[in-house]
Amino acid sequence: MLENGLEICSCKRTKCPRHGKCDECIEYHKNNKRYPPYCMRKSRKSGREKMPRSSGDGQS
Repeated sequence: MLENGLEICSCKRTKCPRHGKCDECIEYHKNNKRYPPYCMRKSRKSGREKMPRSSGDGQS
């Protein structure tokens, strides 16, 4: 089992040399990157409400 709690790597960067190697990936992000690995990032949708879409006719 991987660090993300799944059997497979959930990172969208499948060509990365660290894909599926959680220990290497976490270490790389800790030392060389500003952001945490993809699997450890907070969801962009969590805690955010959907904004109502305008009808596009220019009136509010």
